[in-house]
Amino acid sequence: MTFQVQENVFDFLDAPIKRITTADTPAPYSPVLLEEWLPNFNDVVNAVKEVMYVK
Repeated sequence: MTFQVQENVFDFLDAPIKRITTADTPAPYSPVLLEEWLPNFNDVVNAVKEVMYVK
């Protein structure tokens, strides 16, 4: 989806596209580690603030 946005409306973007993904590591088996490994609400909020230039 981000590729399509960047490809078709790149000139209209005010900030670069920010991808929210898991860490570049194998998925952990422990439920506690898995919870930390997956993106969460705070990760999304921080990414949105970053591309909107909000501190």
